[in-house]
Amino acid sequence: MSRKNLFTFILIIIVASFLRFYRIIEVPPGVNQDEASIGYTAYSLLHTGKDEYGKFFPLSFESFGDWKLPFYIYITLPMVYFFGLTEQAVRTPSAIFGILSVVGTFFLVQLLFKNKVLSLISMFLVAISPWSLHLSRVESESNTAVFTIILGTIFFLKSFRTKGWIILSSILFALTYFTYAGNHIFTTLFVLGLIFIYRAQLSKTRLNIIALVIFLCFSGLIFYSTLFGADATKLAGIGIFGDPSIVHSKIEIPRTEHPKPDYLLTKIVHNRVVFAAERFFQNYLNAFSPQFLFIKGGENRAHNILNFGNMYLVEAPFLFLGLVYLLFFKKGKDRNLLLLWFFIAPIAASITKDAPHTNRMFAIVPVLQIVTGLGIYWFLNDLLKQKILKSAAFIIMCLLFVLNFSIYMDRYYVHFPKHEAQSWGIGYEALSKLLSQPAFAEKKVIMARPEYSPYIHLLFYSRYDPDLYQKQAMRYLPTADKFVHVKEFGRYEFREINWQKDINSRAILVDWTSRVPESVKKDMEITEITLPNGESMFTVVETR
Repeated sequence: MSRKNLFTFILIIIVASFLRFYRIIEVPPGVNQDEASIGYTAYSLLHTGKDEYGKFFPLSFESFGDWKLPFYIYITLPMVYFFGLTEQAVRTPSAIFGILSVVGTFFLVQLLFKNKVLSLISMFLVAISPWSLHLSRVESESNTAVFTIILGTIFFLKSFRTKGWIILSSILFALTYFTYAGNHIFTTLFVLGLIFIYRAQLSKTRLNIIALVIFLCFSGLIFYSTLFGADATKLAGIGIFGDPSIVHSKIEIPRTEHPKPDYLLTKIVHNRVVFAAERFFQNYLNAFSPQFLFIKGGENRAHNILNFGNMYLVEAPFLFLGLVYLLFFKKGKDRNLLLLWFFIAPIAASITKDAPHTNRMFAIVPVLQIVTGLGIYWFLNDLLKQKILKSAAFIIMCLLFVLNFSIYMDRYYVHFPKHEAQSWGIGYEALSKLLSQPAFAEKKVIMARPEYSPYIHLLFYSRYDPDLYQKQAMRYLPTADKFVHVKEFGRYEFREINWQKDINSRAILVDWTSRVPESVKKDMEITEITLPNGESMFTVVETR
């Protein structure tokens, strides 16, 4: 590598590291629900060797009934040991894996195209990607899985020259099954696709057979623990039919609108299989929509900032050009690898009810950036022939990238922490501090909306004794979509507040401010928990 390229390579790593660690404790503002759960679970394992359900170092964690996989939780454990139960501890592993994915992208592209300029372009696009930045700055199992896929693919390709790499590749691919549930689908399809594409190079050598056995053994271990239990329960909650009302509204009601609802043709048109297939293809196509990629992103506020896409607008034409180049001009197995990765990435997210989903679609990174990089490189080096046109196009493109990036930085660091704080943990942190004050510390607390799982933020921010919690926790029965909510632990009770009755309970009542009756706010002694934008999130009522 030339000095110029080495300098650029190191500079991109520095930029990627800065963007992923700068104010990581403050932005996003407080931990989200999953971060609180993973952090407290690691804290519980560190102090008791058990999760919040009292299970000893399990391979699958029940959590809210969404069953989390073990890898991210276990790598968070030493972070909790060094940093304590904090945002820093929970987010640091994801930030590190995000940086390593940037580095891995360079070596992956270099293996595929043997072009350092293209490798640096692709690496840089991942380094500044809104998608990668957002998920690298929060706890993200999908971000972790992407790094293991990148490294596993690099070792797989290197194994054609040095056979021993295939062992590490198989371990890394299997590790994704321990990391993120979506990879139970993505990795399976991806590995099968790799075997098919490179079947000529994969002879039945002793090392290849050992690698296959290792992959199957590790995969079998996690599937044995999750496939017919945790995975089935998780899919039941987030799958296309995860909403219990969907069958009635989308299948049964349309049948009744026919003159003869029981006719065979009516049942052929309106049934679960047809509806699921239709919704799957809608979800799949929406994953590539401009609205999702460039305008708005997904609906889950934990994974996107408001009204900003997962990619920069300036990348749109180059993504298109890169796809054209791959489909019609580039030939060979390496081209097929990228296309395989690109087109199977949305499949896991497409079987869920709230697709397209930014977190579940993250497997498509870094291929989106590699394809975009190809489009940029092809445009500047081959499509434009005159030097003056190349220079002008390069300057305009750089200015547009600077503008897009500046807008994202402004929205992420200035507006996002103020206007979207309610989706994060900063309000819960302030509430936990208030309830820990001497005036409140010994009193019973009744908090509304148990379905929001507020208990996990209180556990996280109060550093509640895990051993005590495991003995005290009582839970409601699982909901129709298989989620589990905590009913009470210690002095905390989670249920809807009856304002006429509970006002005389001599307890601390906590509810979302918008739900508290005006008469209570007027007549009772209250404390409000306000957000950075000045809005009140919680109202705390001290009864007498």
